[in-house]
Amino acid sequence: MKRPVAISDSANFYVSAERIFDPTLKNVPVIVLSNNDGCAIARSDEAKALGIKMGTPLHHIRDKVDAHGIRVFSSNYTLYGDISRRVVEVYEDFTPNVEIYSIDECFLDFVGFKDRTAHAKALRAAVLRRVGVPVRIGIAPTKTLAKCANDIAKKNPIFAGVLDMVDESLASWLLPRVPVGDIWGVGRKTTDKLKALGVHTAADLRDLPIRQARAVGTVVLERIVLELQGEACLAFEDVEPQRKGMAVTRSAGTPMTDFDTLFQAITAHASRGAEKLRQHGLVAGTLTVFFHTNKHRPDRPQYTAS
Repeated sequence: MKRPVAISDSANFYVSAERIFDPTLKNVPVIVLSNNDGCAIARSDEAKALGIKMGTPLHHIRDKVDAHGIRVFSSNYTLYGDISRRVVEVYEDFTPNVEIYSIDECFLDFVGFKDRTAHAKALRAAVLRRVGVPVRIGIAPTKTLAKCANDIAKKNPIFAGVLDMVDESLASWLLPRVPVGDIWGVGRKTTDKLKALGVHTAADLRDLPIRQARAVGTVVLERIVLELQGEACLAFEDVEPQRKGMAVTRSAGTPMTDFDTLFQAITAHASRGAEKLRQHGLVAGTLTVFFHTNKHRPDRPQYTAS
């Protein structure tokens, strides 16, 4: 019996988090910037429709920001971390096992639910009601297929944010429509190698002989092929693995030009790091403090230290 696994991700997560506290941002183009306000790392659907690409430097789109009234925000990772925690708390009410993959994505154990689609829809509604963040959910017998299902659900409104791809016949119909470069774990160089072999879709990769897959992309690609065939090679973490490290970082909103200001910032970060250690029942073996100048100001002397 295959074990259904789901992955839920938050739509345009940083933008959605900002919209929770400012309803006027709804249906308005919004972007969130990286550290030091360098480039766009999150874009609302409205901003994407204006042609703003991920990673575009802010100074390249100033005219577009002014012309279309795009709302621009500095990243607030403390806020996003808190919103992420709240979303996970909702997930935990709907499944006994949650594996946090990233700040906006979690794998969910869907074993035992008879109507998985109805359960996923109820979960989506609960997250939206209790937290205010829209999520999309893909369900399949393996993590790689679940990621494919999630990606399809994102791009096709017909699925209303939920796609259950446990049924092999549905997977066989959808995988030929998924570009090979969109598959989780397949990088650009591997994509080029696969296309040279005539492998252009997820279905093509699924049907690639295992030995050939290993020759092209080592054991990593071999596992992806097996996962696309429905054989789970990536275990679901019933128990969260113990952290081996953690970081607390934040760019300054304004330049820090004196020691006291820098010391206060580092102290605040250290306090937050200690709080996170206590939350996980851990102690630190090594503490590293690092800081650097604004790399987006090449006209100024650059310095980094740790």
